[in-house]
Amino acid sequence: MLMLIDTPDPRYRSEPDQPREPWSRRHPTARVRLPFILAVICMLAAYVVNSSLLIFGLSMVSMMLFFDAILALLPTGDGLWSHRQ
Repeated sequence: MLMLIDTPDPRYRSEPDQPREPWSRRHPTARVRLPFILAVICMLAAYVVNSSLLIFGLSMVSMMLFFDAILALLPTGDGLWSHRQ
């Protein structure tokens, strides 16, 4: 009767899943590329739109994304930001 119970053998268990790498490690250049692409899209949309308020808003968003991408190029960690004298 006890032989009918199907108990898994611990020797044949699968290995535990490895934790996934963070998205920023898998796609290191996306932090710079995505804001540049979105900035270009906003500039093109501002060129097509006729409303002056939308043109201003899209231009400001485009500039913000552009500078965000430029600031993402600066070194972090043991680079410029952590230097202390």
